[in-house]
Amino acid sequence: MKIAVSTLKDLVIGFVAVVIVAYPRELIKGLVAYKLGDPTPKEAGRLSLNPLIHLDPIGTTTFILFEFGWSRPVPVRFWRLRNGKRGLFLVSIIGPVVNLAIFFIFGWTARYLKEDTVVFEFFYKTAKYSLTYSLFSLFPIPPLDGSRILGSLLPSEYTEWYMKYEVYGILFLLALVFLWIMPLVMAPFVGFIDSFLNTIVR
Repeated sequence: MKIAVSTLKDLVIGFVAVVIVAYPRELIKGLVAYKLGDPTPKEAGRLSLNPLIHLDPIGTTTFILFEFGWSRPVPVRFWRLRNGKRGLFLVSIIGPVVNLAIFFIFGWTARYLKEDTVVFEFFYKTAKYSLTYSLFSLFPIPPLDGSRILGSLLPSEYTEWYMKYEVYGILFLLALVFLWIMPLVMAPFVGFIDSFLNTIVR
């Protein structure tokens, strides 16, 4: 019974932490893209206050099970943005920046909370997920932000061609997860994040 309650508690904390990590990130990205002239996020319903539309089922699951993951990417058409590729760079970099801000807020707050409590565990886990996602999202694997940042830096004649293949990047990412390659590769990375966060919190 105790094991079941503990597992349920971990699942709930993990899920709420993912919502805190993903929701502001994707909403702000959508708002920035919209303000820069691309109505695609609004047309796709991604400016909604409903946090669940920003969650990716598999990315959320890997967050809870392996402490890394991803959210549902906001659709952006860079050719509809003002300043084109510069706008794409701004939209792409804002996600990792938002997650860094969440990391500092929740990590710093956790310093002043009593350990071995549900509240501490929630703040600690949210900070860890947020820092992990901020850095993981910079990997140049579509549809992660790192791939869009790379696309914004490519010569103009290659950017549109590169962005077309984003859907295949999603399949590649899923394959790495299901073949257990990504969890194995990410384990040392997540361990480093945990050690780093411990030096701040404790």
